[in-house]
Amino acid sequence: MKATVKGRYEGDKATAAATLALSAAGDLRLRASATDAAFAAGPSLDGLTLTLEKPGSFLVDLKPNNQDVRFQFMNSAVVLDKRVSLTYTHSTSLAPVAPKPAIPAPATSPSAAPAPPPRAAPPPSRTALDLAVAFDPANKVSVSHALGSGGCRVKYTYAHGAGRLTTVEPTFDTTKNAWEFAVARRFDGGDAVRGTYQASTKQLGLEWTRSTSIGGSFKVATTFDLSDQSKAPKLVAESTWNYEI
Repeated sequence: MKATVKGRYEGDKATAAATLALSAAGDLRLRASATDAAFAAGPSLDGLTLTLEKPGSFLVDLKPNNQDVRFQFMNSAVVLDKRVSLTYTHSTSLAPVAPKPAIPAPATSPSAAPAPPPRAAPPPSRTALDLAVAFDPANKVSVSHALGSGGCRVKYTYAHGAGRLTTVEPTFDTTKNAWEFAVARRFDGGDAVRGTYQASTKQLGLEWTRSTSIGGSFKVATTFDLSDQSKAPKLVAESTWNYEI
């Protein structure tokens, strides 16, 4: 059994999450993840996610609190000597749809109790398709499309050098008609830096990550809003620890 504990600090807010994973029959894996929301006001199902997966084949996520479920199916094949990977993701809710509220009858007395508020409707179903083609170890193109969105995201990934230590990823979102850029560099010793820029929102992001030899990692990230330089940069710090139980 493996356990992962993650802490996150963002501004004046600190959060934590924990994950337990164990191997089931064959290649199947069971995973339970919980955020600090599950224990904030006593044990509850809020913030709990249960996952059943077979790596490289399928994954099912279930959130018992609101009965949201996510199905993901993955497959790959070699077409014309190129590795082609396809991922199908569908998210929906198993919660029953709340009936339409009836027209309230006129109150017979001032002391009549008010009707309870209507239950929130479950989120709409979402379906997405992701296609990736690896032309060689250094060049890959991926396309992501959410059904009903009327557009897609096209990303080109280039890994430079024999060790593939530097990665450049330009992305074009046809829905927003805007570009995004990312550049990452890995160093010996477990350090890595990454920079991102979103042209549609003018958000510049920088992050530094360090992995340790004892199963932990640290990340510090900051975001600058270049459209309003009067805003202070947003700072986030994360630490992750992995354990064998």
